[in-house]
Amino acid sequence: MNFLIYKGGCYMLQRGQNIKLNDIVKKNDFEIEISTNMLGGVSDVACFGVDTNNQLSDDRYFIFYNQPQSPENALNMSIKGNNTIFHIDLNRLPKNINKLVFTITAEEKTLHDLQQGNMNIIAENQIVENFLFYGKDFEKQKAIILCEIYRKNDFWRLSMVVNGFNGGLRVLLANFGGEEIKPNQQIQNQQERCNNIQQQKDIPPQQTVKKISLKKSGDSHKIDLSKNIKTIHTNLNWSNQIKKGLFGITPPPIDLDLACMYRLKDGMKGVIQALGNSFGSEKYAPYIKLDMDDRTGSSATGENMYFYKPELIEFAVIFAYIYDGVADWNKTDATITLKQPGSPDIELNINNPNTNKRFVVFASMTASANGLNIVREERFFKGHKEIDNYYGFGFIWVPGSK
Repeated sequence: MNFLIYKGGCYMLQRGQNIKLNDIVKKNDFEIEISTNMLGGVSDVACFGVDTNNQLSDDRYFIFYNQPQSPENALNMSIKGNNTIFHIDLNRLPKNINKLVFTITAEEKTLHDLQQGNMNIIAENQIVENFLFYGKDFEKQKAIILCEIYRKNDFWRLSMVVNGFNGGLRVLLANFGGEEIKPNQQIQNQQERCNNIQQQKDIPPQQTVKKISLKKSGDSHKIDLSKNIKTIHTNLNWSNQIKKGLFGITPPPIDLDLACMYRLKDGMKGVIQALGNSFGSEKYAPYIKLDMDDRTGSSATGENMYFYKPELIEFAVIFAYIYDGVADWNKTDATITLKQPGSPDIELNINNPNTNKRFVVFASMTASANGLNIVREERFFKGHKEIDNYYGFGFIWVPGSK
C-alpha cells in the first residue's frame, strides 16, 4: 500500500513510490517543475515519450532544450534559470506514447555535485505534490531517471524511480533506443564576435528610411529596443520560376525552409523550424513562432517567423535551407526581410551563392545595450551541425523529418 505524506500544504513523495495520478491530480492537464542546484556546473532536464516497448520510436517526443514541445502541444517545456517546467496535457498525447520519463543529466560533473533538487507537481495553480533529492543520494552517476508517468489499465500512474546511470545522456539515449550526436565542444566566444562587427552605419535623423539593405558580409544595423520592443517579423520569400529542361521536363520545385537557432538571456536555447515540427509558440518560451511551411514557394507571403519578445534574446542566427529540390541557390532569389512596426525594414539577399551547400545563414542577432545588432552573415553550410559548431550553441542532434 502507498501512503502520501502531507506536509507544508502539499503531499511529499517518497523514492520508489507508485501511485495513481488521479489521486492527486483531478484533471489530466498539469505541470511538473524540476529545479536543480549544481555545485560548479549545470544540469539538463528532459522528457522521453516512449512506446509500450520503452523505446523512443518517435523522436518528436524527446522533449529537451532543443525541442521544447511535442507536435500536438501535449508537452511544452520552458526553462527559467535553474527551473525546468513541463506543461502536460495527457488527453492530447497519442495512444502510441505509453510513458513519459523525466530525466536529469550532468555531463561536466556528477550528480553527487547536486546541492539540492526539487520536483513539484502543479495543478490548478497549486503545488499538490513535492519531492526533494540531494547529491548525497548519488555517487558517480551522470544521469538519473527521476520519475515516470505511464498508462496502466486505462489509468495514468506516477512512479518515483530516482535511478542513476553512470554514462550520462549517451547511456540514457541508448536505453531508449536513441543515439547521441556530439557537437564540437569548442564554443566560440560570442562577445569576441560582437567586437568584430563593423560599426553600425549612421542614418541621418531627419531622413525617413523605409528599408535598409545589408549588402556586404558584416554589414549591421541596430534595432533599438529601448524605444520599441514590438514583435520582430522575419519573412523568407523565394522564387520557383524554374525553366523547363531538355525534352520539356520541368524540375521539381525547390522547397526552402526558414529556421533559427537561439539562446536566450536566461540560458534557454533551441531551434525553431518545420523539421521535427518545432514551430515554437507565441505563449511559451522562447516566444518565437514559425507560422507555416511553404513547400513550393508559391505562397505570396512566403514563410514567416515572429520574435514576440526580442528583448529576451542573447544570440540567434536566422537561416534557410533547401529541404527538397536541387541545391542551387542561384535559382531561388531568396530574400530575408526583418520587419518591426515603427522601424525600417531590414533586407538581406544572397550575393555569392554556393551551389554545393544546402544551408545559408542570412543574419545573426546579438544582444547589445538596449537593443539587438542585426549582422549580415551570408555563410553557407552543409547542415545543422555545421551551423551549430560554427556559432557555438552546443546542441545534441537527433534525426528528424517533416
